[in-house]
Amino acid sequence: MGKKILVVSQYYYPEPFKITQICEELVKKGNEVTVLTGLPNYNFEDIPAKYKNRKNRKEIINGVEVVRVFEIARKKGVLRLVLNYISFMIFSCWKVLKLNKNYDVIFVYQLSPVIMAIPGILYKKLYKKPLYLYCLDLWPESMNSILKNKNNIIYKLMKLISTKIYKSADKIAITSKPFFKYFEKEHNIDSNKISYIPQSGDDNYLDKDFKSIDNGIVDFVFMGNIGLIQDIECILNAVEEIKTLTNYKVHFVGTGAYLEKAKEIVKEKKIQDFIVFHGFHPVEKMKEFYRLADVCLLTLKGGTYVSQTMPGKLQGYMAAGKPVVASIDGAASETIKESSCGLCVKASDWKGLANLFKEIIEDPNKIKEMGENGREFYRKKFTSKKQVNSILKNINDLN
Repeated sequence: MGKKILVVSQYYYPEPFKITQICEELVKKGNEVTVLTGLPNYNFEDIPAKYKNRKNRKEIINGVEVVRVFEIARKKGVLRLVLNYISFMIFSCWKVLKLNKNYDVIFVYQLSPVIMAIPGILYKKLYKKPLYLYCLDLWPESMNSILKNKNNIIYKLMKLISTKIYKSADKIAITSKPFFKYFEKEHNIDSNKISYIPQSGDDNYLDKDFKSIDNGIVDFVFMGNIGLIQDIECILNAVEEIKTLTNYKVHFVGTGAYLEKAKEIVKEKKIQDFIVFHGFHPVEKMKEFYRLADVCLLTLKGGTYVSQTMPGKLQGYMAAGKPVVASIDGAASETIKESSCGLCVKASDWKGLANLFKEIIEDPNKIKEMGENGREFYRKKFTSKKQVNSILKNINDLN
């Protein structure tokens, strides 16, 4: 018999997060799913007009009941981002008081910020229901790349809040094995309470032909969020190192807090001829960029627990059968090596990355088989079916 599941996630369709597919799969497996979420604005210039009308804040999408609460749009600047986070937390807590009391379990899909879990915790305390938290961003570790000082009062405060939130969960799932150590050391949480469930990509890509377009050059494509932690500067430094070469381009598909800074660096380094910023594109448009890509790029700053993670885009690249070139540590590095899906140097090693670029530009056949290696590895380890079955097993174990 299926469960009545209350999902709490600040982000949901049309925002480009895997939670949408997870919820729809849970419905297909016989569960009733309600998602408490905000107004779409991640990677949007503003909240779409449709959702500014209160009548459209409750809808059924592919069998999933979606309940949206008011939030202040992110737009630009740290203040707007903070207001966005806090407004979702406040208005979703208010909505919790009006929700059906008969859900069997709360499922928190925890991205940044961790405070998005608080409405779920409120529901748990009000109605004595179990709470399952799927952690995709470590907190307060995710703040460290910005604050760069763990003695900062804001960091210390967020650590207290984060520990309280994580300890409120009955069960926690993590996307990278190094997170076990983080939860045990930083939040004093018993590893028996934690399970490992890696992210998946888009299984529909497995049978698609994404053979790259032969346009006479090598196209390196980075897809996803363009933030500080993604270490875009590592890629730009590598391009500067090889700017005497001509038959290649590096494409960035996505947006984020670091985008404008990245554009400034491109001008300063005078590498405009090699860099293309495509901006944000919806999921359904990404097929075009996979066909463009000869190689997909993956970078992440090193030196923190966050740098040990495996970004979900790696699974996306693998499902699409694209070879990967990376400058990254931890679980992602291990997966690239184990699967032979690409080439990898240490995080922030822009000189090493430049050498990989040069090798591939001079001999594109070097990575010819690596894309299919990644696809086969994905089939064995990372399909959506495996991910959703693991999530559902954890949820069922709570009752």
